[in-house]
Amino acid sequence: MLDFSTAGPQRSFDVIPAGTIAELAITVRPGRSGEDGWLRRANNGNSEGLDLELTVVTGEYAKRKCWVLLTIAGTTEGHAQAAGISESRIRAILESAHGVRPDDDSEAARQARRISSYGDLDGLRFIGKIGVAPAKGDYPAKNILLEAITPDRTDWHRVEQVKPATAATPAKKPAAASAAPVKIEKPRWAK
Repeated sequence: MLDFSTAGPQRSFDVIPAGTIAELAITVRPGRSGEDGWLRRANNGNSEGLDLELTVVTGEYAKRKCWVLLTIAGTTEGHAQAAGISESRIRAILESAHGVRPDDDSEAARQARRISSYGDLDGLRFIGKIGVAPAKGDYPAKNILLEAITPDRTDWHRVEQVKPATAATPAKKPAAASAAPVKIEKPRWAK
């Protein structure tokens, strides 16, 4: 006889409510493209993005996940705009993780906003605001990262940085054919 009367209650997989502030840990999901193989190339080959898995670290929603794909490079004007938005998002994540106010222009603050590789984001913890993307077609609603919460905001608090025991590394360098970077042309508005 198997007795499940002492098993815990079933977990709900409803989306985390929009506006929830949470401590998040980043896992960079290597895509075998771009510099050092950290980026993921779009199926059509026109852009590359940074694929991040975000895990809630503490609280009621601990161990729940959401994902974000940040466009880093591409061939169109839209890709260029998306890359600018992605750069701003990465900056805010670094500021949140390292306790740097956005208006701090000191050398220490500039240093905190620098990384040597996208792999440096792996294991980084920061405070983020979670949102909900509505259901589309056959796909249910899902959680998204609305924004990183920086130290100038009342919802921010310092987080302990805990590097994973084995930091992720790209499984394999891109093959020579896919190693060529996406050819980026300046959009008309930037010329």
